[in-house]
Amino acid sequence: MAVTGAVPEQVEGASAAEPVEIGNRFGLSRVQTAALAAVCLAAVGVRLAFAWRYLPRLESDFYWYRIAGLAAAQHGLTSLFSANPPVPTWVLSLWPPGYPFFLGLLYSVHRGIWVAPIAQAMLGGLSCLALFSAARRWGGRSAAGGRSAAGGRSAAGGDSAPSANPWLAAGIMAFYPQAIVYSAIHGSETLALFLMSLAILASVTPLRDGQAFVYGASLGLATLTRCHTMLLIPGIVTSLWRRAHALVIVLACFVLVILPWSISRSLIYHRPVFMTTFFGHLLYMGNYVGNNGGGYYEAPRPIEIPGNVTAPEEDVYFAAAGIREIMLHPFHYLLVSTRRMVMWTGIERDEWVERYSPRWFAGPSLLAQLALFLAAAIATAQVWRDPRARFVLQPAISLLLFTALSYHMPRYTLASLPYFAVIASRLRTDWTSE
Repeated sequence: MAVTGAVPEQVEGASAAEPVEIGNRFGLSRVQTAALAAVCLAAVGVRLAFAWRYLPRLESDFYWYRIAGLAAAQHGLTSLFSANPPVPTWVLSLWPPGYPFFLGLLYSVHRGIWVAPIAQAMLGGLSCLALFSAARRWGGRSAAGGRSAAGGRSAAGGDSAPSANPWLAAGIMAFYPQAIVYSAIHGSETLALFLMSLAILASVTPLRDGQAFVYGASLGLATLTRCHTMLLIPGIVTSLWRRAHALVIVLACFVLVILPWSISRSLIYHRPVFMTTFFGHLLYMGNYVGNNGGGYYEAPRPIEIPGNVTAPEEDVYFAAAGIREIMLHPFHYLLVSTRRMVMWTGIERDEWVERYSPRWFAGPSLLAQLALFLAAAIATAQVWRDPRARFVLQPAISLLLFTALSYHMPRYTLASLPYFAVIASRLRTDWTSE
């Protein structure tokens, strides 16, 4: 599909008499450019200020991430892929290598504790820029400009579809409380959000070969950073099903990015390992009959697991135990899956936000999660018939649904932020135009 600023491209579902522009180039005035720079810099500034005041202590996941990053910097980034890594094997079995690799790059320059929060603050600003661009491309022409993004007539002529508000998307990313807190943490969330923002930006373009390459590569890197990003793939496949050429490139790039890690893990454990060896644990813990919350739960170790199994073998046993729990207690599974779905509205408090931020910060964080979910839900209903909506909506629904059906922790709601922010940017609040 070829698109230029002068020649609009017709979208599937639009008639020849009603062309719709996709990915057309938007120019910003000097004032708008300065405003966008101010939003991005504000995102960086508020993250640095939070980290300066509330930098979390290194414990649990944070500690081991830093140790892995320091080891990668000292022994070489490729040491993470070796059979004898410079960190305990379970660290690289539990987590994919993307974030330790990222920290290794940073610590190759400087090993101070502040390096990661500073870099993550900058990634927060770049994510704002990516979401701003994605929202503008998805919104197409505004109603005031004539033809709307969804092919409807302008407000002056009758019907009008909601056009994107890129400032809303950028503002949500800049000042979303969870995103601010996690940028100060030695954790993979901020890097994953940035990579997902790049994927969204690529997905709302006409997906020429180069753009499809960026789409697949950013998804692969995001999966290497936070493994559950792969739950976007079913929605991406369905959204691109009619565009076979682009779909093949996206999936091929995705596979090529994750393949080296999958091969190295499989060679080390002498059995196929896709990414991590912890999915079975999550499936079992999240759906154990005694777990009424659906999140982290210290479920008893299944008795059928031998004591001398390797990590991948153990995870297979845990996955089988999780499936057994689902089949033996289907109504309980329905209950906890529904509860996990409700958690995505933000009514579940984020334990890390409560632990590593001031006490007053937890309330606004909870309200922000709820407001964003409701705004995204309303915008989804408004733009559902937009032929391009599937490129954003279907991956977002896939991520939400499959996470709820498998396992959930409150902080996982943060993974939906880039998609929900872009969807919410299509929210129409001017009801008087009806």
